Amino acid sequence: MTPINTNLSRMQGIELEFFLVDNEGKISNRADEIISNAKKALFRTEIKKECGKSMLEVISHPHISKREIFDRFFDDFESLMYEVNVNDLGLYHYATYPGKNKNEMRNDIRYYAKQQILGEKRWPKAGKCVGFHCHFSLPKKSFNPLIKFFYPDIISKQKNKVLNLYNLCIAIDPAITSLMQSSPYYEGKLMGKDARIMVYRGDKVFGYDNSLYEKHPEFGTLNSYEPDFESLIQFLKKQSRDWKALLDEKEITREQFGKTGKASFLDSSWRPVKISPHGTVESRGADMNSLPSVISTSHVLHSLSKYVQNENIIVQPSDIGNTNPFTLEDNILHVPLENQLKNVLQKNSALLGFDDRYVHKYSKALMSLVKRITPIEYRAPLRRFSQMIESKTTASDEIIKYVKKKQGYTNYEKIEQDVAKEFAVKCSDRIYKDILVSKKMSSNTLRF
Repeated sequence: MTPINTNLSRMQGIELEFFLVDNEGKISNRADEIISNAKKALFRTEIKKECGKSMLEVISHPHISKREIFDRFFDDFESLMYEVNVNDLGLYHYATYPGKNKNEMRNDIRYYAKQQILGEKRWPKAGKCVGFHCHFSLPKKSFNPLIKFFYPDIISKQKNKVLNLYNLCIAIDPAITSLMQSSPYYEGKLMGKDARIMVYRGDKVFGYDNSLYEKHPEFGTLNSYEPDFESLIQFLKKQSRDWKALLDEKEITREQFGKTGKASFLDSSWRPVKISPHGTVESRGADMNSLPSVISTSHVLHSLSKYVQNENIIVQPSDIGNTNPFTLEDNILHVPLENQLKNVLQKNSALLGFDDRYVHKYSKALMSLVKRITPIEYRAPLRRFSQMIESKTTASDEIIKYVKKKQGYTNYEKIEQDVAKEFAVKCSDRIYKDILVSKKMSSNTLRF
Protein backbone atom coordinates (compact mmCIF):
# COMPACT_ATOMS: atom_id res chain seq x y z
CA MET A 1 0.00 0.00 0.00
CA THR A 2 1.37 3.39 -1.01
CA PRO A 3 1.82 5.86 1.87
CA ILE A 4 0.38 9.34 1.59
CA ASN A 5 2.21 11.64 -0.81
CA THR A 6 3.07 14.44 1.58
CA ASN A 7 4.02 16.79 -1.25
CA LEU A 8 0.42 17.25 -2.37
CA SER A 9 -1.20 19.90 -0.24
CA ARG A 10 -4.75 20.07 1.03
CA MET A 11 -6.30 22.87 3.03
CA GLN A 12 -7.79 22.01 6.40
CA GLY A 13 -9.65 23.84 9.16
CA ILE A 14 -11.18 22.97 12.53
CA GLU A 15 -14.12 24.13 14.65
CA LEU A 16 -14.30 23.45 18.38
CA GLU A 17 -17.37 24.10 20.54
CA PHE A 18 -17.28 24.50 24.33
CA PHE A 19 -19.60 25.04 27.26
CA LEU A 20 -18.84 27.85 29.68
CA VAL A 21 -18.96 26.96 33.39
CA ASP A 22 -18.46 29.00 36.55
CA ASN A 23 -15.90 28.21 39.26
CA GLU A 24 -18.43 25.91 40.96
CA GLY A 25 -18.92 23.86 37.79
CA LYS A 26 -22.38 25.21 36.93
CA ILE A 27 -23.31 26.21 33.39
CA SER A 28 -22.68 29.93 32.86
CA ASN A 29 -24.56 32.07 30.34
CA ARG A 30 -21.82 34.72 30.08
CA ALA A 31 -20.52 33.69 26.64
CA ASP A 32 -21.26 37.10 25.05
CA GLU A 33 -19.01 38.85 27.55
CA ILE A 34 -16.16 36.39 27.01
CA ILE A 35 -16.49 36.43 23.21
CA SER A 36 -16.51 40.23 23.07
CA ASN A 37 -13.35 40.54 25.20
CA ALA A 38 -11.51 37.61 23.61
CA LYS A 39 -11.97 38.89 20.06
CA LYS A 40 -9.59 41.74 20.86
CA ALA A 41 -6.81 39.28 21.71
CA LEU A 42 -7.27 36.65 18.98
CA PHE A 43 -5.46 37.19 15.71
CA ARG A 44 -5.20 33.83 14.00
CA THR A 45 -8.52 32.25 14.94
CA GLU A 46 -12.12 33.32 15.25
CA ILE A 47 -14.37 33.03 18.26
CA LYS A 48 -18.09 33.01 17.61
CA LYS A 49 -21.34 32.72 19.47
CA GLU A 50 -23.51 29.65 19.18
CA CYS A 51 -27.24 29.13 19.64
CA GLY A 52 -26.90 29.02 23.43
CA LYS A 53 -25.56 31.77 25.69
CA SER A 54 -23.39 29.24 27.55
CA MET A 55 -21.65 28.10 24.35
CA LEU A 56 -18.79 29.42 22.26
CA GLU A 57 -17.07 28.22 19.12
CA VAL A 58 -13.39 28.57 18.26
CA ILE A 59 -12.56 28.35 14.54
CA SER A 60 -9.19 28.07 12.84
CA HIS A 61 -8.60 29.63 9.47
CA PRO A 62 -7.76 27.08 6.74
CA HIS A 63 -4.11 26.11 6.38
CA ILE A 64 -2.14 23.63 4.32
CA SER A 65 -0.08 22.38 7.26
CA LYS A 66 -1.77 20.81 10.29
CA ARG A 67 1.16 21.95 12.38
CA GLU A 68 0.47 25.55 11.32
CA ILE A 69 -3.22 25.14 12.18
CA PHE A 70 -2.54 23.94 15.68
CA ASP A 71 0.43 26.19 16.43
CA ARG A 72 -1.66 29.24 15.66
CA PHE A 73 -4.73 27.78 17.33
CA PHE A 74 -2.96 27.13 20.63
CA ASP A 75 -1.37 30.58 20.68
CA ASP A 76 -4.83 32.15 20.51
CA PHE A 77 -6.43 29.52 22.72
CA GLU A 78 -4.13 30.45 25.58
CA SER A 79 -5.30 34.05 25.24
CA LEU A 80 -8.90 32.84 25.34
CA MET A 81 -8.20 30.77 28.46
CA TYR A 82 -6.71 33.84 30.16
CA GLU A 83 -9.90 35.81 29.45
CA VAL A 84 -12.04 32.93 30.71
CA ASN A 85 -10.00 32.50 33.89
CA VAL A 86 -9.79 36.16 34.90
CA ASN A 87 -13.59 36.14 34.91
CA ASP A 88 -13.65 33.13 37.28
CA LEU A 89 -14.99 30.87 34.55
CA GLY A 90 -13.85 27.70 32.82
CA LEU A 91 -14.39 25.74 29.61
CA TYR A 92 -16.09 22.34 29.62
CA HIS A 93 -14.87 20.39 26.61
CA TYR A 94 -17.16 17.34 26.51
CA ALA A 95 -20.21 17.08 24.27
CA THR A 96 -22.99 17.25 26.88
CA TYR A 97 -22.92 18.74 30.35
CA PRO A 98 -23.55 15.66 32.54
CA GLY A 99 -25.98 17.31 34.95
CA LYS A 100 -28.90 19.68 34.48
CA ASN A 101 -27.96 22.21 31.81
CA LYS A 102 -29.59 25.61 32.42
CA ASN A 103 -28.50 27.11 29.13
CA GLU A 104 -30.32 30.18 27.77
CA MET A 105 -31.11 30.20 24.05
CA ARG A 106 -30.60 33.14 21.69
CA ASN A 107 -33.44 34.66 19.66
CA ASP A 108 -31.51 35.95 16.61
CA ILE A 109 -33.48 35.57 13.36
CA ARG A 110 -31.36 32.59 12.26
CA TYR A 111 -32.02 30.75 15.52
CA TYR A 112 -35.64 31.88 15.61
CA ALA A 113 -36.12 30.31 12.17
CA LYS A 114 -34.77 26.96 13.34
CA GLN A 115 -36.87 27.14 16.50
CA GLN A 116 -40.02 27.70 14.45
CA ILE A 117 -39.22 24.88 12.04
CA LEU A 118 -37.82 22.27 14.44
CA GLY A 119 -40.22 23.04 17.29
CA GLU A 120 -40.09 25.20 20.41
CA LYS A 121 -39.73 22.18 22.73
CA ARG A 122 -37.03 20.51 20.63
CA TRP A 123 -34.96 23.57 19.79
CA PRO A 124 -33.36 23.97 23.30
CA LYS A 125 -31.66 20.61 22.76
CA ALA A 126 -29.34 22.32 20.25
CA GLY A 127 -28.02 24.42 23.13
CA LYS A 128 -27.11 21.34 25.16
CA CYS A 129 -24.82 19.63 22.64
CA VAL A 130 -21.34 20.65 21.44
CA GLY A 131 -19.21 19.00 18.79
CA PHE A 132 -15.97 18.99 16.84
CA HIS A 133 -16.04 19.78 13.11
CA CYS A 134 -13.17 19.24 10.71
CA HIS A 135 -13.01 20.75 7.22
CA PHE A 136 -10.81 19.65 4.35
CA SER A 137 -10.83 21.18 0.91
CA LEU A 138 -12.63 19.73 -2.06
CA PRO A 139 -10.47 18.66 -5.03
CA LYS A 140 -8.88 21.46 -7.03
CA LYS A 141 -10.96 22.95 -9.86
CA SER A 142 -14.17 21.42 -8.53
CA PHE A 143 -15.71 24.24 -6.47
CA ASN A 144 -16.42 27.83 -7.53
CA PRO A 145 -16.11 30.17 -4.51
CA LEU A 146 -17.98 32.97 -6.31
CA ILE A 147 -21.20 31.01 -6.63
CA LYS A 148 -20.45 28.79 -3.62
CA PHE A 149 -21.14 25.64 -5.58
CA PHE A 150 -19.48 23.24 -7.99
CA TYR A 151 -18.32 24.37 -11.42
CA PRO A 152 -20.85 23.28 -14.05
CA ASP A 153 -18.05 21.96 -16.28
CA ILE A 154 -16.16 19.99 -13.60
CA ILE A 155 -14.25 17.12 -15.26
CA SER A 156 -15.04 13.45 -14.59
CA LYS A 157 -11.85 12.80 -12.63
CA GLN A 158 -12.67 15.56 -10.15
CA LYS A 159 -16.30 14.44 -9.93
CA ASN A 160 -15.11 11.00 -8.86
CA LYS A 161 -12.80 12.48 -6.24
CA VAL A 162 -15.62 14.56 -4.76
CA LEU A 163 -17.97 11.58 -4.70
CA ASN A 164 -15.50 9.21 -3.06
CA LEU A 165 -14.41 11.79 -0.51
CA TYR A 166 -18.05 12.38 0.42
CA ASN A 167 -18.88 8.67 0.69
CA LEU A 168 -15.70 8.04 2.69
CA CYS A 169 -16.77 10.52 5.37
CA ILE A 170 -20.13 8.79 5.64
CA ALA A 171 -18.53 5.35 5.86
CA ILE A 172 -16.19 6.28 8.71
CA ASP A 173 -18.68 8.26 10.78
CA PRO A 174 -19.55 5.59 13.39
CA ALA A 175 -15.85 4.89 13.95
CA ILE A 176 -15.00 8.58 14.40
CA THR A 177 -17.96 9.07 16.74
CA SER A 178 -16.92 6.00 18.75
CA LEU A 179 -13.38 7.28 19.22
CA MET A 180 -14.60 10.78 20.11
CA GLN A 181 -17.65 9.88 22.23
CA SER A 182 -17.82 11.94 25.42
CA SER A 183 -21.51 12.26 26.27
CA PRO A 184 -22.90 9.31 28.22
CA TYR A 185 -25.12 11.59 30.33
CA TYR A 186 -27.74 14.07 29.18
CA GLU A 187 -29.69 16.19 31.65
CA GLY A 188 -28.42 14.01 34.45
CA LYS A 189 -29.43 10.64 32.95
CA LEU A 190 -27.21 7.91 31.52
CA MET A 191 -28.31 7.29 27.92
CA GLY A 192 -25.49 5.12 26.56
CA LYS A 193 -22.09 6.11 25.22
CA ASP A 194 -23.07 8.99 22.92
CA ALA A 195 -26.13 10.89 24.10
CA ARG A 196 -25.37 13.81 21.81
CA ILE A 197 -25.95 11.73 18.69
CA MET A 198 -29.24 10.39 20.02
CA VAL A 199 -30.50 13.78 21.14
CA TYR A 200 -29.35 15.58 18.00
CA ARG A 201 -29.63 13.52 14.84
CA GLY A 202 -33.27 12.51 14.80
CA ASP A 203 -32.75 8.94 13.61
CA LYS A 204 -35.42 6.59 14.98
CA VAL A 205 -32.86 3.76 15.16
CA PHE A 206 -31.76 5.05 18.58
CA GLY A 207 -35.22 4.66 20.11
CA TYR A 208 -35.08 8.20 21.48
CA ASP A 209 -38.23 10.28 21.12
CA ASN A 210 -38.29 14.04 20.75
CA SER A 211 -34.79 14.45 19.29
CA LEU A 212 -33.83 17.77 17.72
CA TYR A 213 -34.39 16.67 14.10
CA GLU A 214 -37.10 14.10 14.81
CA LYS A 215 -39.69 15.86 12.62
CA HIS A 216 -37.14 16.79 9.95
CA PRO A 217 -34.59 13.95 9.91
CA GLU A 218 -33.60 14.89 6.35
CA PHE A 219 -31.54 17.74 7.82
CA GLY A 220 -29.91 15.93 10.76
CA THR A 221 -29.51 12.18 10.26
CA LEU A 222 -26.45 10.37 8.94
CA ASN A 223 -26.19 10.86 5.18
CA SER A 224 -26.86 8.17 2.60
CA TYR A 225 -24.16 7.12 0.17
CA GLU A 226 -24.53 8.64 -3.29
CA PRO A 227 -24.02 6.36 -6.32
CA ASP A 228 -22.61 9.08 -8.58
CA PHE A 229 -21.76 12.78 -8.70
CA GLU A 230 -25.00 13.76 -10.42
CA SER A 231 -27.01 12.12 -7.64
CA LEU A 232 -25.02 14.09 -5.08
CA ILE A 233 -25.81 17.34 -6.90
CA GLN A 234 -29.51 16.49 -7.04
CA PHE A 235 -29.51 15.63 -3.32
CA LEU A 236 -27.88 18.95 -2.40
CA LYS A 237 -30.34 20.94 -4.52
CA LYS A 238 -33.37 19.08 -3.17
CA GLN A 239 -32.23 19.62 0.40
CA SER A 240 -31.93 23.33 -0.30
CA ARG A 241 -35.39 23.52 -1.90
CA ASP A 242 -36.93 21.66 1.04
CA TRP A 243 -35.37 24.01 3.58
CA LYS A 244 -36.37 27.08 1.58
CA ALA A 245 -39.97 25.82 1.51
CA LEU A 246 -39.92 25.56 5.30
CA LEU A 247 -38.49 29.09 5.59
CA ASP A 248 -41.21 30.35 3.24
CA GLU A 249 -43.86 28.82 5.48
CA LYS A 250 -42.50 30.90 8.36
CA GLU A 251 -42.13 34.01 6.13
CA ILE A 252 -38.37 34.10 6.63
CA THR A 253 -36.09 34.84 3.66
CA ARG A 254 -32.98 32.86 2.87
CA GLU A 255 -30.95 36.07 3.24
CA GLN A 256 -32.29 36.57 6.77
CA PHE A 257 -31.35 33.00 7.61
CA GLY A 258 -27.86 33.25 6.11
CA LYS A 259 -25.02 33.61 8.60
CA THR A 260 -23.68 36.74 6.96
CA GLY A 261 -26.74 37.92 5.07
CA LYS A 262 -25.40 36.12 2.00
CA ALA A 263 -27.43 33.05 1.27
CA SER A 264 -26.06 29.75 0.05
CA PHE A 265 -28.19 26.69 -0.40
CA LEU A 266 -25.32 24.68 1.07
CA ASP A 267 -26.19 26.26 4.44
CA SER A 268 -29.25 24.04 4.79
CA SER A 269 -27.68 20.94 6.33
CA TRP A 270 -26.65 19.89 9.82
CA ARG A 271 -25.98 16.28 8.92
CA PRO A 272 -22.79 14.52 10.05
CA VAL A 273 -21.26 15.05 6.59
CA LYS A 274 -21.68 18.33 4.75
CA ILE A 275 -20.53 19.98 1.54
CA SER A 276 -19.99 23.48 2.89
CA PRO A 277 -20.20 26.90 1.19
CA HIS A 278 -16.48 27.26 1.97
CA GLY A 279 -15.60 24.66 -0.65
CA THR A 280 -14.89 21.94 1.87
CA VAL A 281 -16.16 18.60 3.00
CA GLU A 282 -17.08 19.03 6.65
CA SER A 283 -17.05 16.07 9.01
CA ARG A 284 -19.29 17.25 11.85
CA GLY A 285 -20.55 14.06 13.51
CA ALA A 286 -18.05 13.82 16.38
CA ASP A 287 -18.56 14.82 19.99
CA MET A 288 -16.33 17.54 21.33
CA ASN A 289 -13.53 16.01 23.37
CA SER A 290 -10.12 16.78 24.87
CA LEU A 291 -7.62 18.75 22.80
CA PRO A 292 -5.29 15.76 22.23
CA SER A 293 -8.26 13.77 20.89
CA VAL A 294 -9.11 16.67 18.59
CA ILE A 295 -5.57 16.53 17.17
CA SER A 296 -5.82 12.76 16.68
CA THR A 297 -9.16 13.03 14.89
CA SER A 298 -7.89 15.82 12.68
CA HIS A 299 -4.91 13.67 11.77
CA VAL A 300 -7.09 10.65 10.90
CA LEU A 301 -9.49 12.65 8.73
CA HIS A 302 -6.73 14.58 6.99
CA SER A 303 -4.73 11.44 6.25
CA LEU A 304 -7.70 9.57 4.82
CA SER A 305 -8.87 12.49 2.70
CA LYS A 306 -5.43 12.93 1.17
CA TYR A 307 -5.05 9.25 0.46
CA VAL A 308 -8.43 8.84 -1.22
CA GLN A 309 -7.83 11.87 -3.45
CA ASN A 310 -4.17 11.28 -4.25
CA GLU A 311 -4.57 7.60 -5.07
CA ASN A 312 -7.96 7.92 -6.82
CA ILE A 313 -9.53 5.46 -4.39
CA ILE A 314 -13.06 4.21 -5.08
CA VAL A 315 -15.11 3.95 -1.88
CA GLN A 316 -17.36 0.92 -2.43
CA PRO A 317 -20.13 -0.25 -0.06
CA SER A 318 -20.14 -4.05 -0.27
CA ASP A 319 -20.62 -7.36 1.53
CA ILE A 320 -16.84 -7.44 1.95
CA GLY A 321 -17.12 -4.06 3.70
CA ASN A 322 -19.66 -5.59 6.10
CA THR A 323 -17.50 -8.55 7.12
CA ASN A 324 -14.05 -7.01 6.68
CA PRO A 325 -14.46 -3.23 6.74
CA PHE A 326 -11.84 -1.03 5.08
CA THR A 327 -10.35 -3.84 3.03
CA LEU A 328 -8.37 -2.35 0.14
CA GLU A 329 -8.31 -4.27 -3.18
CA ASP A 330 -6.27 -2.48 -5.81
CA ASN A 331 -7.86 1.00 -5.69
CA ILE A 332 -11.20 -0.12 -4.21
CA LEU A 333 -11.85 0.53 -0.52
CA HIS A 334 -14.62 -1.73 0.77
CA VAL A 335 -16.89 -0.11 3.36
CA PRO A 336 -20.06 -1.32 5.13
CA LEU A 337 -23.35 -1.33 3.27
CA GLU A 338 -25.69 1.51 4.17
CA ASN A 339 -28.14 -0.59 6.17
CA GLN A 340 -25.31 -2.03 8.24
CA LEU A 341 -23.73 1.39 8.67
CA LYS A 342 -26.84 3.18 9.86
CA ASN A 343 -28.89 0.52 11.63
CA VAL A 344 -26.12 -1.49 13.28
CA LEU A 345 -22.86 0.45 13.50
CA GLN A 346 -24.32 3.91 14.11
CA LYS A 347 -26.87 2.57 16.62
CA ASN A 348 -24.49 0.36 18.57
CA SER A 349 -21.76 3.00 18.56
CA ALA A 350 -24.09 5.45 20.31
CA LEU A 351 -25.57 2.93 22.74
CA LEU A 352 -22.67 0.58 23.48
CA GLY A 353 -19.44 2.01 22.03
CA PHE A 354 -16.57 -0.46 22.17
CA ASP A 355 -18.63 -2.83 24.32
CA ASP A 356 -20.10 -3.90 20.97
CA ARG A 357 -17.72 -6.35 19.24
CA TYR A 358 -18.64 -5.23 15.73
CA VAL A 359 -18.18 -1.52 16.48
CA HIS A 360 -14.81 -2.34 18.01
CA LYS A 361 -13.73 -4.44 14.99
CA TYR A 362 -14.86 -1.74 12.57
CA SER A 363 -13.05 1.06 14.43
CA LYS A 364 -9.92 -1.06 14.79
CA ALA A 365 -9.97 -1.77 11.05
CA LEU A 366 -10.18 1.95 10.26
CA MET A 367 -7.21 2.74 12.48
CA SER A 368 -5.22 -0.09 10.91
CA LEU A 369 -5.86 1.45 7.49
CA VAL A 370 -4.81 4.92 8.65
CA LYS A 371 -1.64 3.50 10.20
CA ARG A 372 -0.75 1.67 6.97
CA ILE A 373 -1.10 4.76 4.78
CA THR A 374 0.70 7.12 7.17
CA PRO A 375 4.51 7.37 7.01
CA ILE A 376 6.02 6.05 10.23
CA GLU A 377 7.42 9.44 11.25
CA TYR A 378 3.88 10.89 11.34
CA ARG A 379 2.10 8.16 13.31
CA ALA A 380 2.46 9.59 16.82
CA PRO A 381 -1.04 11.20 16.85
CA LEU A 382 -2.51 7.75 16.20
CA ARG A 383 -1.23 6.31 19.49
CA ARG A 384 -4.05 7.87 21.51
CA PHE A 385 -6.74 6.11 19.49
CA SER A 386 -4.73 2.89 19.27
CA GLN A 387 -4.61 2.81 23.08
CA MET A 388 -8.37 3.45 23.25
CA ILE A 389 -9.05 0.53 20.95
CA GLU A 390 -6.63 -1.72 22.85
CA SER A 391 -8.24 -0.91 26.22
CA LYS A 392 -11.79 -0.52 24.80
CA THR A 393 -12.03 2.69 26.82
CA THR A 394 -13.27 6.06 25.56
CA ALA A 395 -13.93 9.38 27.29
CA SER A 396 -17.52 8.24 27.86
CA ASP A 397 -16.26 5.15 29.69
CA GLU A 398 -14.02 7.35 31.85
CA ILE A 399 -16.96 9.62 32.74
CA ILE A 400 -19.13 6.65 33.72
CA LYS A 401 -16.25 5.25 35.78
CA TYR A 402 -15.92 8.59 37.59
CA VAL A 403 -19.62 8.64 38.47
CA LYS A 404 -19.49 5.03 39.68
CA LYS A 405 -16.55 5.89 41.94
CA LYS A 406 -18.39 8.90 43.39
CA GLN A 407 -21.92 7.47 43.67
CA GLY A 408 -21.40 3.71 43.89
CA TYR A 409 -21.41 0.97 41.28
CA THR A 410 -25.15 0.38 41.66
CA ASN A 411 -26.16 4.04 41.64
CA TYR A 412 -24.73 5.62 38.51
CA GLU A 413 -27.61 5.77 36.01
CA LYS A 414 -28.44 9.29 37.24
CA ILE A 415 -25.66 11.72 38.09
CA GLU A 416 -26.09 13.91 41.14
CA GLN A 417 -25.81 17.62 40.39
CA ASP A 418 -22.97 18.10 42.88
CA VAL A 419 -21.03 15.28 41.19
CA ALA A 420 -21.71 16.84 37.78
CA LYS A 421 -20.39 20.22 38.97
CA GLU A 422 -17.32 18.61 40.53
CA PHE A 423 -16.57 16.77 37.29
CA ALA A 424 -17.01 19.95 35.23
CA VAL A 425 -14.45 21.77 37.40
CA LYS A 426 -12.06 18.83 37.06
CA CYS A 427 -12.35 18.94 33.26
CA SER A 428 -11.96 22.69 33.13
CA ASP A 429 -8.78 22.53 35.23
CA ARG A 430 -7.36 19.83 32.95
CA ILE A 431 -7.37 21.99 29.83
CA TYR A 432 -4.02 23.64 30.62
CA LYS A 433 -2.36 20.23 30.84
CA ASP A 434 -4.05 19.25 27.58
CA ILE A 435 -2.65 22.37 25.90
CA LEU A 436 0.91 21.34 26.84
CA VAL A 437 0.39 17.77 25.62
CA SER A 438 -1.25 18.98 22.42
CA LYS A 439 1.50 21.49 21.67
CA LYS A 440 4.08 18.73 21.90
CA MET A 441 2.01 16.49 19.59
CA SER A 442 1.66 19.33 17.10
CA SER A 443 5.29 20.38 17.23
CA ASN A 444 6.81 16.93 16.89
CA THR A 445 4.47 15.10 14.58
CA LEU A 446 2.17 17.21 12.43
CA ARG A 447 4.63 18.51 9.90
CA PHE A 448 2.86 17.52 6.71
